[in-house]
Amino acid sequence: MKYILLFLLISNASLANVKMSVDEALNKYLGQYNIESKKLYLSQKNVDKLSERSESKFTNRIFSYYEASKNGKRVYTAYLITHRLRTRTQTLFIVFKANGEMKSAEVIAFYEPEEYIMTQPWLKQFNNKKVNNMPTQNEVIRVSNSTISYNETTKAIRRIANVNSFIYD
Repeated sequence: MKYILLFLLISNASLANVKMSVDEALNKYLGQYNIESKKLYLSQKNVDKLSERSESKFTNRIFSYYEASKNGKRVYTAYLITHRLRTRTQTLFIVFKANGEMKSAEVIAFYEPEEYIMTQPWLKQFNNKKVNNMPTQNEVIRVSNSTISYNETTKAIRRIANVNSFIYD
C-alpha cells in the first residue's frame, strides 16, 4: 500500500506540469477543421541542412504534425516539439498558416520551475513571421532570469519554421 501511495504522488506531481493535452490543443486551435495526423522522417543530410538554416542543432529526425483543412484545402499546420531546457523538457504546440507565417505557439508541457516558462505575450513576437524573418537569438525579447528558456524556445520555433518550410516550400 505504501508503494502505491508513493507511485500516485509521483504520478500526480509529474502530471502537474502538463498545461494542455495534444487533443485539447488541437481542439483549441484547429477544432473547426478536418485534421490529419502526419509524420515527417528526415534523412541525416536534410537534418544537417535544416540545422544550418535554422542556426540550431536538430536532435530529432522524426516530426509529428497535423494538417488542418477545410473543403480539401490546407489552412493550418500544427507541430509538436519537445526539447530540453536546463535539465528537463518543455513541449510546444506551434501553428503555421498555409502561407508559411506562424499563427501561434503555446507551451503545452513544462517540467522546469514555473518562473522560467515563456508566456503568451512573449511567444507572440513570432506570430505572423515566416522562416526568413523569424527573430534570431539576438532579436528576441530578453527575459530576466530565463536566458536558457528564451534561447531554447527561440531555437525550437526556428527549427519548426524551417521544417514547415521544408515540407511546403
